[in-house]
Order: sequence, then C-alpha cells, then structure tokens
Amino acid sequence: MNDFRTGYLYTLAPIHCGGEGDLGNILDIVREVHTDFPYIPGSSLRGSLRWDVYSIDPAAADKLFGKELSSDGQMGVHQIWFGDARLLWVPMRTMAMNGNRNVFTWVSCHSLIRDHVLLSGLPITEFPDHPVGTQAGSYYVADAQLQVSGLTEPQKQAISLAGDWQQSLAGAVESTWNKNRIVLADSDFQTLMEHSLWTQIRNKINNDNRKDHDDDSEGGAEIFWTDVCIPRDTILYYPWGYKLNKNNPVAQREHDCLIDVVTGLFQIGGQANVGRGWVQGWVTNSTLPLINTNQPIPVEA
Repeated sequence: MNDFRTGYLYTLAPIHCGGEGDLGNILDIVREVHTDFPYIPGSSLRGSLRWDVYSIDPAAADKLFGKELSSDGQMGVHQIWFGDARLLWVPMRTMAMNGNRNVFTWVSCHSLIRDHVLLSGLPITEFPDHPVGTQAGSYYVADAQLQVSGLTEPQKQAISLAGDWQQSLAGAVESTWNKNRIVLADSDFQTLMEHSLWTQIRNKINNDNRKDHDDDSEGGAEIFWTDVCIPRDTILYYPWGYKLNKNNPVAQREHDCLIDVVTGLFQIGGQANVGRGWVQGWVTNSTLPLINTNQPIPVEA
C-alpha cells in the first residue's frame, strides 16, 4: 500500500472513546497499550466519516467504505482506509514565572513528535532531555515547575505540521499555537498529561419506584461517575489513504464528497447527546489518485 496520507483533527469539544480500563465509577478512555496515551481508534474515525458520507450520498459511502454486512452475509470491498488518530499536541494550563503571566500552552513529547515526523515526512532531529519550547523561560505546567530552553531551527521544523492549516483555524488558533509550545521528555509528558485530561462528575437521577429498591425517593441522585475525555483544543493526526479497485475505482464525485466531510466539522466517539466529540478536520493531500498512468497506484483486484 503506497497511498499514504496525513490528516489532522482539532478538537472543539471533549472526546470520549471508551476503553476497557473503567475502574469503579470512572469511565476511562481508550489508551495505547505501549504508551498509555489516549487515542481515537481508526474504527471510530472511519465509522464517523462513513456515517456523514452516507447521510449525503449512500452510494458514495458504499463505494468508498464498502457495503455493510447484509442479511445474506455479503460485504462490499472498501477503497479508503483510516488509521488511529494519535495525540500530537495537548493543551495545558501554564503560568510563566517570568512576569507571572498566564500562558495557554500546547505540550508534546519526544516520541509523539518522532512518530508524527516519520509519518508526515518532516525532517527528523533529536531533542534534549530537558524541556524546550517556542518561548524560553520558567513555567509552571500543571503542578510542575519547568525551565524551558529555546528551540533550534531543526527542532522548529520537526514540530511543525505538514501542509497548510484548515482555513477556519489558520487565524487566531494557528498564531497562538505557533507561539506557545513546549516539548517534554516522554516520562514528564506522561505525568503532566493526566492533569490535562478533561473530567466531569455526572449523576443519574433516580426515578425507580420499585418496592424492592432501597432508595424509593423519586428524583434523588443515586449514581455518580466520572467521565474522562481528551480535552478540547487538542491536535491529533492520523494516516489515511486509498486502495482503489481497478475495475470500479472511486470517481471524482465520490472523492469530493469524502473530502468535504474530512475537511469539515464532524463528531467522533460517545456522548454526542451532550455535545461531545466535535472536531474540525483537515488533510494534507486532497487529490484523487489517478489510475492508468505510469505512476504506481495502490489497486486491488
């Protein structure tokens, strides 16, 4: 498979993709096994995009994503694929000690920057064990005090995003992001990231008047639990691409429908009824691969 592209997500609301690590009344989110960092599974991303494309053009959705399993056990062949969306920059409340000014800062770490560089084709470089950032100085990040050094030119290139920003984010968001970033060692990021995850304590109102129930008070708060989410203003990236069927490849009209969805606003994950999961998406390559040329094209018989 050689059609390999990069897409980005900017979270406009907390994202909750539930995992298997729920403890008691804590509803945790899905996390990578090897890093414990939260992520959005490719299956969740694909399902959300398929739903939106299907709402616009059901035939295009079937051709792009493959027909869903029918009652006779038949499924269609997909011609588009999406990988997991991984964290790249996480917002953290920060205070600069020099002048005691509050600064809204995005934080990342060595391994996240390295993996994004490898996927997106940006120049790779090394980072020191101490924090480096776009503005040198002393900071409080979450509960930690950090002495941040300035970035070198190769490091500035390595922490950039591939391609252009989505137009609606290219103004205030991009300029703020350009000025407020800190890169930490993986171990420091792991600790501080947990402080930045979005949490909310929720309760279920008891309307159960069964006689065998211990609490028969109508309307009483009975069950409390804590939701954990990826916070808003997080930037994630994901790989995606085409795997065209040479006998019936995706046409320009179907491709345009997909691009309209992946570069727009869409919802991912659970708790949509309370407004969670909204993201602004964009991609670095919005062209449709061509077949019948000398250029190698991913095709499936």
